[in-house]
Amino acid sequence: MISYREPLLGKTDEMILKYISSIKDDTAIVHEVLEVLMAHVQHLMHKNIIPQNIGKKITEILLELYKDPSPLFSMSVEDVHEAIELYIERKIGKDAGWLAIAKSRNDHVVAALRLKVKRLLVKLIDELLKFRALLLQKANQHLETLMPAFTHLQPAQVSTYAHYLTYVEEILATYTKLLLFITKEVIDKSPLGASAATTTTVPIDRYELAYETGFKDLVVNSIVATGSRDFLAIASAISTCLAVFISRIAEDMIIFSTPQFNYLNPDSRHLATSSVMPHKKNLVTMEIARAWGGEAIGHLTALLSILKALPSGYNLDLQEATKHCIRVLQETINTLTIVKDFIEKLEPNTQSMKRDVELYPITSTELIETISLRLCKPYREVHRKLALVIRSSKSFKDALDKVFSELGVYFLELKPPIEPKNSIYAKNHPGSPHPLSVKNYITKAEKRIRDEYIELDVMKKNSKNPILCQKNESVI
Repeated sequence: MISYREPLLGKTDEMILKYISSIKDDTAIVHEVLEVLMAHVQHLMHKNIIPQNIGKKITEILLELYKDPSPLFSMSVEDVHEAIELYIERKIGKDAGWLAIAKSRNDHVVAALRLKVKRLLVKLIDELLKFRALLLQKANQHLETLMPAFTHLQPAQVSTYAHYLTYVEEILATYTKLLLFITKEVIDKSPLGASAATTTTVPIDRYELAYETGFKDLVVNSIVATGSRDFLAIASAISTCLAVFISRIAEDMIIFSTPQFNYLNPDSRHLATSSVMPHKKNLVTMEIARAWGGEAIGHLTALLSILKALPSGYNLDLQEATKHCIRVLQETINTLTIVKDFIEKLEPNTQSMKRDVELYPITSTELIETISLRLCKPYREVHRKLALVIRSSKSFKDALDKVFSELGVYFLELKPPIEPKNSIYAKNHPGSPHPLSVKNYITKAEKRIRDEYIELDVMKKNSKNPILCQKNESVI
């Protein structure tokens, strides 16, 4: 059993091999590597490029490894590709060499990566759709549950819990659309047949091989196919932006659950206590979710730094980018699942929300708008007058009395919507907290989710390797 390097360079020492080897990281993509090899062998057999009996032997060994790849990770090798070839050579001798024709590690590793990333994105989209459906379901139950909307973390205007939940859903809907698009148009393309850099003299059919491996299209240019990891950067960038948004929601959950706010009653499974302060109820899952946003930025920065200024074509630096993308995708899926579970079990403390809605002068904007429109006074003039009055008043009610006195009108003449509930009903615009507006949004969003589930189901079917389906093996 001779390693790739030995005929030209001889053996290397263990220290060097450990430094350059990706074998530990390759555990994340080993099943995809084996699937790609199975499709490759089947294609070679179909084109009568390799002997049928040898192709069948190799396929059986690949299936054996697919069920239990652990023997590959006890070998001193550069990567999983070399480990597989050496393992097959142990089994059938020099006939294992047929596996290497019309392929390179360069096109095969990127094919495995594309399959892996596609499947992770399918999982991420699936979690997004489930989370969005939950948010809409919860929003439907709280169309009139009043709460403050905040700017600068200060009470700003009257909103509802449903309005807040649909805010989260709308942003997640944008990420769903982006991820569906890049999965289909960027990720789901085969690099196979590109070989090391400029394809091969062997008479394979690259398009046919792509479909046999489970891809819907082809990366046409062979330099792009093997030497680019832009698809990793794009998938990681969108997922990192999603993680950053989730960190904002996690921060909201932490703040709203504090005794000072007391807006939310978290499920105790998401809490931990102090080792020294027995009264503490720390919202630890949301703290980790909040931290993940920053950590994801670190992984994306590392990935982009690896790609920056690399010469075109394959370089071993690209090997180091893989782990960052997979970590970003997998941990964002995990974080989304945790936050979804948290919100599913969450109950709002409606009395505390109502308390703050009534405590602060957060219908002042509605008052100014009413005065400006009814009395034909410039908005800024009324804004300044009310600000000065609020500054010298003990309460919002006191400020109202002073303003109406100065204006020489009675409250009942104008009937401004300064009661919190009236204020939300006074704004029947798309995107407002008006219950009918939110209800209309929910109806449309539910249809979008149904349509996207159909799209996702097609992707799930296309993610299955045809060779494994024929042999009734499940795709990991």
